[in-house]
Amino acid sequence: MFEISRDTINTDKLETYTKEERFIKLPISHYLGLLGVEPIKSQIALINAINSPDYRFVVAALSRRQGKTYISNIIGQLVALVPNINVLIMSPNYALSQISFDLQRNLIRHFDLEVARDNAKDKVIELTNGSTIRMGSVNQVDSTVGRSYDLIIFDEAALGDSGKDAFNIALRPTLDKPQSKCIFISTPRGRNNWFSEFYQRGYSDEYDNWISIRASYHENPRFSEKDISDAKNSMSKAEFSQEYLADFNTFEGQVWDFNYEECVANLEELDTSKFEVFAGLDVGYRDPTAFCVIGYDWDAKKYYLLEDYMEAEKTTEQHAVVIQALIDKWDIDAIYIDSAAQQMRFDLAQEYDISTINATKSVLDGIAAVATIIDNDRLIVDQRCKDSLIALDQYQWNPNVNLITEKPVHNMASHMSDALRYALYTFVASEITF
Repeated sequence: MFEISRDTINTDKLETYTKEERFIKLPISHYLGLLGVEPIKSQIALINAINSPDYRFVVAALSRRQGKTYISNIIGQLVALVPNINVLIMSPNYALSQISFDLQRNLIRHFDLEVARDNAKDKVIELTNGSTIRMGSVNQVDSTVGRSYDLIIFDEAALGDSGKDAFNIALRPTLDKPQSKCIFISTPRGRNNWFSEFYQRGYSDEYDNWISIRASYHENPRFSEKDISDAKNSMSKAEFSQEYLADFNTFEGQVWDFNYEECVANLEELDTSKFEVFAGLDVGYRDPTAFCVIGYDWDAKKYYLLEDYMEAEKTTEQHAVVIQALIDKWDIDAIYIDSAAQQMRFDLAQEYDISTINATKSVLDGIAAVATIIDNDRLIVDQRCKDSLIALDQYQWNPNVNLITEKPVHNMASHMSDALRYALYTFVASEITF
């Protein structure tokens, strides 16, 4: 499978833009030849897209073994061979940034380039032509600001939860030259995250200077049938889809396999008058407080996620105003709250006359109960419930193999996931009990 969002890009051979038009000023074919690199289709598309004067932002969702980190580092160095250029290569964390730093050093040694400064601690290489190649971490983006960049590369972009803020707030203003560009490159990791959002921009008329590329293992002729057979036999279906098909729909470690095509709908006109309506409440401050409203249709035996609310750093009073409005709107019968949030429960009752019930809280049993509902397509989610859709997509198991028992990762998907679990599991448990 191979997709490119705009039809102006040649995917079969490197395009011969004029020197004035193209972004990479040096002849890339000659450079690749000196490295012994014969680019595959996805690499050709990436190079042509970044070279095109029509696009400033390139998003590449590529499967495993497409040489995505290598080719992006080659592009970075080629750009830096022009004097007085600043290149930034961002990784999800400090450890992964070492990969690009080592690649840059190897490329420099291969071509015997003159280096003015090589700082391993800060991961900065300055060439004698005045150009700088800097490696940075999304987790420490502040250390990379304060200068203007000609090219920014986000490597393994989907692995970092905070990449959107790092780009929009910290780094987008540093691309302050008319010709400056940015590459986002990664294997996908679910559909409700910033990398997926940026990928979709390549298909939008609103973002006409964005372009998106997607390639599965089929586009790498170096894969043998045995390679693929071995991968399928050694991986879960989700992992294979993610790593070899560049599939946005699922990823390894995903807690719930939610059916988007069948279970996301516009519920604005849904008649809930005969539903039992209940809610889940997960309490936080710096971490957000999450609240979800669910209606249960006794006849159809389906759950409808009607509305959600999630905000951080708000007072109990501010949350109470919103919760009361949702109670009035949906005629909520019960609110199931985190049993550890007794102060919040007391304050809601005493100060705002909002009654709550301690949720049934076993994490693994609760996750399993929600999974049963989801697997049977019994949870229908309103398309406007963006935080809930993110939770259903991005809630994931902790990959640490040394854990005694499985546990989910604590991330931005956790809070609404907890609220969903409190609501659904407690409601199901009460059904069984009574």
